[in-house]
Amino acid sequence: MEHVIEATEDEATRLALEGHAIILGGVEVHLRFIRHEGNPGILVEYTPPFRDDDCPDWMVDINSRLTGLCHRTVMKVTDPVRSRLLQTVEQDGGADRMIYQLLVSSRMADDGTPETYIIDYLDPAFAEADQGVMKRADKARWEIERMMKTGR
Repeated sequence: MEHVIEATEDEATRLALEGHAIILGGVEVHLRFIRHEGNPGILVEYTPPFRDDDCPDWMVDINSRLTGLCHRTVMKVTDPVRSRLLQTVEQDGGADRMIYQLLVSSRMADDGTPETYIIDYLDPAFAEADQGVMKRADKARWEIERMMKTGR
């Protein structure tokens, strides 16, 4: 059974050593409809996967790094894609729409080696609007895997 608990860094380390999967950090990308000077537009927001008051201090730096990675890779969209995303958000009636979520978790394998799991969700409308986003999401996952293996 899966459940999420808030843990200190020491508790998270202990749980990971016991073989439990620990979420190390993540980012969600949300789109909202806005009007700027009378013109329609979209606001792209990068938020942690947990509310700010639920995010442990030790996770803040990881979330920030994942946000930067997501901004540089997955969300590197062209103007035509922005227009298609605006149409999608308009169809939603301007409601907040999560178009991408990235979570990184880790656990210790039975042999004592760390295993990293990268879980991501891509909104099908985003994938339809931007044919290259899946490739960029793959690049982001590869970069995380490389960093987790090398420690940098």
